[in-house]
Amino acid sequence: MGDVHHLPLRNLPPAPPDCSAIRAWELLRAGARATHATLGELVAMLDAGAPPADVFAQIDILNTQLAACGSCVTFLKATDAPPSAA
Repeated sequence: MGDVHHLPLRNLPPAPPDCSAIRAWELLRAGARATHATLGELVAMLDAGAPPADVFAQIDILNTQLAACGSCVTFLKATDAPPSAA
């Protein structure tokens, strides 16, 4: 599991052509915060024994958020802009 960060990115949509490194870092931060909250809710649901349909719906939300973060990462890797650029 520790090698997950070495996996290649999936076929993520490209960033909008008018995107900047500053905006991409802002979007990534916002997306990471939302994803963190959603993941916390998912863990709470699992701990509470929520119905599978509810858990899978939460996972769908998480996947959507991760895809949005991935688009930002794809853009930022191409520009090689550091987080301090934001």
